Amino acid sequence: MKKIIALTVLTLASFNSFANDNAKRLIEMLIKEDIAVFRNNGNSNIRHSIPRVNASQLINEYSNNQYKYEKTYNNQVINIKTVASGVKTDLSGDPFVVANGKNQFEYVSLELKNKDDAMNINKGNKLDLICIGTKDNVMFPILKKCVTSDSYFQGFLEKIMININELNEADTPKNIYDAFYLAFLKFDTQKPNALNKYKTLKDLKSDKLTFDEIIASVKASLKEENVITVMPKP
Repeated sequence: MKKIIALTVLTLASFNSFANDNAKRLIEMLIKEDIAVFRNNGNSNIRHSIPRVNASQLINEYSNNQYKYEKTYNNQVINIKTVASGVKTDLSGDPFVVANGKNQFEYVSLELKNKDDAMNINKGNKLDLICIGTKDNVMFPILKKCVTSDSYFQGFLEKIMININELNEADTPKNIYDAFYLAFLKFDTQKPNALNKYKTLKDLKSDKLTFDEIIASVKASLKEENVITVMPKP
């Protein structure tokens, strides 16, 4: 009898392990896809949390209504894609990148989180940065704590996966990624190994019946305030 019980416990543990592996595998693919879609200007969940801008846009918004600009961007995570017009130093000797608008008298100041990164930026370089907006602007827009989008999103993925590793089936999701992970976990626990055959998200999405069931689980578990993911500051 004890052997039967032990075997049953071991079998259930194995099912849960496989379910956990499938859930983690699929959620990592989903997050990577979401990041890739955002970075290619697509309709990603991330777009609700990080506005995509360029230097001319920020300059125009700032010059048209500084108050509105600062209400919109102060302490906001921003993705700016622009071209470096040069690297200068402030009165303290710290470097900052200049991105011009229509002429050399209109520009955005980009302050780097890691000052040494300025060594690798030259005039004419294309920049894809994640920065923080501020209300401490002087005559022109200033963005602070800028890092490359590559490093920002790598850190974001790692942070999300660490948080997901700590989730249990009974937990309440804090964001849409938690909700998807828990939905994957629930589905594969109830139907052991059912998600094994899906090697990519495209494979899963093509199975409309299964994917609709997972989406329904996601929607049922999410509160309205958790639909939009709060993105970490660089």
